[in-house]
Amino acid sequence: MKKGLVLAMVMLLSDFADATIVSYELNGLSDGSFEYVYTIENDTLTSAIEQFTIWFDEQLYNNLQVTTSTSLSNEWDEIILPSTGFGIPLGYDALALSSGIDIGQTVSSFSVRFVWLGAGLPGSQCYEIVAPATNQTIANGFTIPEPVTLLFFCISFVISKKWIVINGRTSQILS
Repeated sequence: MKKGLVLAMVMLLSDFADATIVSYELNGLSDGSFEYVYTIENDTLTSAIEQFTIWFDEQLYNNLQVTTSTSLSNEWDEIILPSTGFGIPLGYDALALSSGIDIGQTVSSFSVRFVWLGAGLPGSQCYEIVAPATNQTIANGFTIPEPVTLLFFCISFVISKKWIVINGRTSQILS
């Protein structure tokens, strides 16, 4: 079982190793809405990232608003793409006004505020890295939680497994 778990983790993480990383931090806001704060890391492409789109299912997200800070929004043209009703979801699109995100560079604080219509908490979305000159998708994938969120999940998982094992041994000793 341990080998199967390790193999599954390696396969999952290998998908992230070959992809441009678009991570997010999810913030709950006081009015009941949420905000995604995105970080884009250009670690696999052979050119700068000049445009990207993050897709939102209109059945789960409502009232999308760009909330990126002024300093970053002065470098990017950001818009919310409306759903066409023909199977194309809502989108958050960012187009570089200058050089974009160079190879090996990471840019943080792209932000979108929204109302969540689903159960539980919002999660990952699909994204596309686009070549603006040709409008072709050059990379795509799913957003992932920030490392802090992922680390918290992993630590919680390990602690819960250790607690179960400790309690299992304790009950065997006492019985």
